[in-house]
Parts: sequence; C-alpha cells; structure tokens
Amino acid sequence: MKQPNRKRKLSMDSKEHQNQDGCLEQSPEEEKPRDGAAPLSHVPSATTQDMWSWDQYLKEQNANAAPIELFSQVFVSGKLPKFNSISPTLDQSFPEYENGFQVGMRLEGIDPRHPAVFCVLSVAEVCGYRLRLHFDGYLSCYDFWTNAGSPDLHPIGWCEKTKHELHIPKGYRKDKFVWMNYLKAYKLQNAPKKLFRNRSSNGPVPKEFQVGMKLEAVDRKNPSLVCVATIADIVEDRLLVHFDNWDDSYDYWCGVNSPYIQPVGWCQKNGRTLITPQGYPDPENFSWTEYLNSTQASAVPAKVFKMRLPHGFLPNMKLEVVDKRNPRLIRVATIVDVDDQRIKVHFDGWDHKYDYWTDADSPDIHPIGWCDVTGHPLEAPYRANDVKTIPGQAVCPTPGCRGVGHIRGPRYSGHHRTEDSFSCSLLISEPHPDPCYHNVYKLVFSFLNVTSP
Repeated sequence: MKQPNRKRKLSMDSKEHQNQDGCLEQSPEEEKPRDGAAPLSHVPSATTQDMWSWDQYLKEQNANAAPIELFSQVFVSGKLPKFNSISPTLDQSFPEYENGFQVGMRLEGIDPRHPAVFCVLSVAEVCGYRLRLHFDGYLSCYDFWTNAGSPDLHPIGWCEKTKHELHIPKGYRKDKFVWMNYLKAYKLQNAPKKLFRNRSSNGPVPKEFQVGMKLEAVDRKNPSLVCVATIADIVEDRLLVHFDNWDDSYDYWCGVNSPYIQPVGWCQKNGRTLITPQGYPDPENFSWTEYLNSTQASAVPAKVFKMRLPHGFLPNMKLEVVDKRNPRLIRVATIVDVDDQRIKVHFDGWDHKYDYWTDADSPDIHPIGWCDVTGHPLEAPYRANDVKTIPGQAVCPTPGCRGVGHIRGPRYSGHHRTEDSFSCSLLISEPHPDPCYHNVYKLVFSFLNVTSP
C-alpha cells in the first residue's frame, strides 16, 4: 500500500464496543471530538424498522424490486449457485453463512486502492454481513468496508503459501515478520480458515490465460477508455488487469468472462480508439505486432474470451445499495439508468447529485431484504418531515444527514462541528481516493468558504 508521509505508527491493541446501530467496533477513543467541538445530534433513522417496510413502500410507490436472480451469490463448496449469477465470486445476494468474523481478528487481504498489494489486516468493526477492515500499523482513515464473503480476503499464511508478497505493518522488517510471533507478541487472534469459504463456482482460470499476456481492457475509472493491458496476476478464477506503464491504482480484478476485457485487436475491429501505454513514442501508429515483439510478450488467444449475458437490471427497479460517500451505510435505492455493464443508482428521497454509476456485479448492491436478513441497518428513504433534532445540539447542514459518518474516513462513526466547519462526508461531490491527504479537507472548506484547519 502506498503510504504518504502523514501516516504514523498506531497501537495494535483492539477493544470493541457496540455503536448506535448495534454493530461491534473498536474502542471509541479515536472517535472523540477535538477540543471545542460539539457532537452532532445522532438522530435515529428517520423511519425505524417498526414503521417502515419494503412491502408497504413498494405498494406506496407502485414500484418493483430488482429480481433476486439478477444478483450474484457466494458459492459454497459442494453446491451449485442457486441462481444463474453474473459473477459467482461476488456476494450480492443472501449469504449461505452468517458472518463469523470478530473484532480484532487478523487476516490478509487486498488493498482496495492498490489491488496488486496484499496487506496485514485486522477486523475493526462487524456489522451484519459486513466488515470494516484496518491496515495494521497505519492511520484508521485508510480503513475500508467489505462483505465477509469477499474473495479479496484470505487467512494468515495465504501469501506465503501462494508466493505473493505480503506488505507487513509499518515498523517491521520484511525478513523478520513471522505471523505466529506477531500474534503472540500482541496477544492477537487470527481469523479461522473456516471463515474463508470457497467463493468460486467457475473453477480455475483456463490455462490459455497466463500472467504476462497482453489484452485490451476498459479503464474502470474512466469507462470510455480502452487501453493496452497485461495480466499481472491470477488467483483462483480471477485475473488482475494492469494497464501498461500506469501505476497500480488503476488495476482491477475480474473474471475471465468480464465485459471489461477484450482480445488484442478488438478496438481496431470495432472502430474504437485504443489508448496506448503512457510514454509510448508513436501512439498514433501503434502496432500490436511490434509492441508484442518489443515487450517479448504474447496475446491472450481471442478464442478464450466469452461473452457475458446481459445483466438484466432495468430502470425503476428497487434495491439496497452502499452509500459510497459514507460506506458504513446502506440505503434504499432505485435504478435510474443502465448501460451494458453498469447501473446508475439513486438514493430514494435524496438529491440526484448523490446518484452514481456502479458495476452491475458490484458487491455493494443487494436485493431488497438483504439488510434485514443479514442484520445490517437499512437507511430508509429520507423524508424531511421525519427528521427530529435534539434541542441544544448541533445539526448537520446536509438535508437528511443524521450525523453518521465523517469526512476523514471510516474510523469515525459520527461527525462533529467546530465553530466554522462541518465534517459531513456528503459535503464533497465525489469521495476522495485517499482520505488521509490534506486536500480532501481543502475541497470541503473551500466549498464552505472557511479556513482549513
């Protein structure tokens, strides 16, 4: 994981408590407001489970839920997936098992900002079928949320077994780090192997796909671009796509049937512009034959690429979706637009400026009822008349925000205000890729026309 200079060594100790939603999390010491800051009123959800139900809401809105068969499901060893899922390695649908992870457990996993990097992780919070994971030794603003069945998570020792480099906690020498010594020194517990289910129904990647082979791939951060790419890694039934001469923050994992990968020559055949590697001397006259010769690489055979069936989602379907600006929350949402690989979601009751596009196989979208089944709080549609404030306490200026989440990242379960600024994560139009950098605050405070702290 790439670390800016602002990072500092943190304690490895982990204590847990229950937050306002009943989710287990680490000690609240780091969540205390700074001196002079007033906590926001943590107003309960505008509509509680007793007052709000999907059945009633669908009738009121004359709306339909997204069919459950459109969502992928965790594959369990010895069983076939219940549905004809679009990506069986992802757990969008109802899980087969309860979340067995506990706060403080250690594991290995992928850094979502740098998908080629495997790190030492600890469970910082458990909420339903979701986990907040922390990079041991680094600031909590790098914490991230994921599902318990994510294929990005592995038991301790997995990197050594599969010959992947493990990025160890800051302050440790790579040649001196031993998992069992680390656990013993800090009296830590590893996550049992049984919690890491067999998540793939596809079997291994076909042998025609090899590390180092070239292909053409969509830049998922800029979906209009198709670029020269390389298979950088293969794990189980997934490929790691890397864009030649670009840093690893653009990398992504996908299945062999992903619509984002295409054979060499696809752009030329389909009249698309191929984005050449950064720094390529003559991009207008790029030749795959010359490039393959110069890099001493081979192309993935065109015959092994399989076309994925259409995802099936349609506008106006209802579902439950993670709020990417405040990823500890899952909200009632509606599909407002679709394309070949993605859906655009709108959070019911909220301004359309919070709408966003996401992949149809994203692990952050779920069928209605998912939160109820997995024990995760669901944020009901925002209705201004339902919001109640507590006299004498500060209120977030963002309509609908009840003080949950923080601009500085997942370490804070709530936000506070000082004399001249708010810390609401909804005040920025797009989440910043690295919340520890100071310019994330400059964005917000310039918007508020106040001085950055």
